[in-house]
Amino acid sequence: MKFYEIVGNILGVDASSLNEGSNASNVPQWDSLRHIEVIFAVESAYQVRFTMPEIAGLRDLGDMRQLLLSKNVALTEVNANADRKIA
Repeated sequence: MKFYEIVGNILGVDASSLNEGSNASNVPQWDSLRHIEVIFAVESAYQVRFTMPEIAGLRDLGDMRQLLLSKNVALTEVNANADRKIA
């Protein structure tokens, strides 16, 4: 399952509506409980663990993608929308 699909499933939104800047401020369904669910789902899908300081530093999906890349997770997802910043 791709990164945006995982997050979209948890938040109950279409994955194509998400981008690097998506966060709790601009996705109405993203509340504090869903934030934790997103973190757990991503950790489980990619078989990684985030530390508390790492979690505290997550401001948007771009931060989460960068954190995954720093943990040597191979993210092969290509986003169809060229205007989105994808790591």
